[in-house]
Amino acid sequence: MVQNSNVAINLLGPRHKIKRREDFEFINIEVPERIAKACAKHGIHRLIHFSAAGAEANSPSLDFQTKHEAEDIVRKAFPNVTIFRPCPVFGLNDNLASIIRGQINFFWNKFVPVYDDCTTKKQPIRDNDVAKCVLNALKLEESKGKTYELGGPHVLTKL
Repeated sequence: MVQNSNVAINLLGPRHKIKRREDFEFINIEVPERIAKACAKHGIHRLIHFSAAGAEANSPSLDFQTKHEAEDIVRKAFPNVTIFRPCPVFGLNDNLASIIRGQINFFWNKFVPVYDDCTTKKQPIRDNDVAKCVLNALKLEESKGKTYELGGPHVLTKL
């Protein structure tokens, strides 16, 4: 699929709740590695790889552990990759907004239960802002081989 392209963007990630490490490894590591190797093989000029804010080797989240591992693997296969680590992305009819809307509509009197002490912080970013980051990275040669953390202008407590 990348053979006649000059840019490839990997936005893959688990969409549904998965719990097995093998499932995370497939979608977060194996598939991005295949994409990066295909890009290198076919001489693709630019590869943009989306990871996640919080991607760390010692994260308690299997998703974040495998996304961190994938960053190293993709970088080995395609050294000039530009990696973005976005915070939760929101926009019209997106997954984050749908989840919040579903929670609000599920509970009567429009309240949402809180399962912690409200210390969790989020820094959501608009989808349009993420798109601008991608376009700017494609224009700037110095973005090759770099990793960028993407977050919105406001830090919010969990709903």
